[in-house]
Amino acid sequence: ERAARYRAVLARRTRRLVVVIEDCHDPHNATAVVRTADAFGLQEVHVTTARSAFKVNPKVSQGSHLHIDLQVHHSIELAYAALRARGYRILVSDLKAGATVGPQQLRSALEQQPLALVFGSESDGVSAAASAAADGFFLLPMVGFPQSLNLSVSVATSVYALRGDALSAGSGGDLSLDEQRALYELWVRRQRGEAADIVMQRLTGRSGEELDAFNAP
Repeated sequence: ERAARYRAVLARRTRRLVVVIEDCHDPHNATAVVRTADAFGLQEVHVTTARSAFKVNPKVSQGSHLHIDLQVHHSIELAYAALRARGYRILVSDLKAGATVGPQQLRSALEQQPLALVFGSESDGVSAAASAAADGFFLLPMVGFPQSLNLSVSVATSVYALRGDALSAGSGGDLSLDEQRALYELWVRRQRGEAADIVMQRLTGRSGEELDAFNAP
């Protein structure tokens, strides 16, 4: 049952959309973002730690951090460089930058190029450096008195605005089969530890032919 669940989740995972959290000082909120990403099918979350360390809160994560590629960068500049090297367009949530585009209006941009959505801490927002080096900006339109939302809520709202249709339609993800297999083995090992290593070694077979456990019924 768990193996079937792993395969079903991997079939709908995406790297085309990633989230970047800049220097979040609250591990509860930062971990909630990881859980949100997992729930909506994102495979990557990037965290920068120039001013605030990052530590997963396992009670909040509920295991999501074991299934997400969590990439930690020492600065926003390093995070941007790594993402741009892989072809991502970087869009920052920043009211001060005069953003006028909501996340739902970024769907066409996502079809053209992978996107990285950058969010700052609730108290300070993103840094000047994060905004200055961005490719563009977006906001969450609001009509009430608050001008901002909880960090994890902002991320969830933004990601769902871009992924909601695909999730509702049951659309597949964009991970290659080889990548799905690699993640499948990683998840099994994280779940079962040394016992999984023994099984994986046996699956190679004495003849040297690899048994395709990933595609087995």
